[in-house]
Amino acid sequence: PATPEQFDMILQGYHAVLDQPAALFPGELYEAYPDAKFILTTRDPDKWVTSTQKTIFPAIELMQQMEPEDRTPLEEFFVIWHRDHVLKKFYSQDAFTNSKRIILEHNEKVKRIVPEEKLLVYEVGEGWTRLCQFLEV
Repeated sequence: PATPEQFDMILQGYHAVLDQPAALFPGELYEAYPDAKFILTTRDPDKWVTSTQKTIFPAIELMQQMEPEDRTPLEEFFVIWHRDHVLKKFYSQDAFTNSKRIILEHNEKVKRIVPEEKLLVYEVGEGWTRLCQFLEV
């Protein structure tokens, strides 16, 4: 995990982060940026699993099947990062079979770490009102 100083260096010039790999470090990000607002997007876990199995996982599998020399630098980075960090370190190789449990545990972890006043739990598809109010835009 990165230190607050390392996050500052990595994120220099940026005002927001989203999805992977940032989603893997909610505690570290909160520690580094305690005044930041956090948005946890949620949706029906069964629909999320179905979506990932139709989109993300096949894309990863396709990239993994490619010869390394046939991958673009970004594809190669994604395959290595996913294999060495996402699956091994965070999901213990069970992301493909235990996706629902993993996403529910992740959501609860974020809710435990980030104080309620700094966290918007946003259900995908609920519209813009609460999101805009939370962001004060």
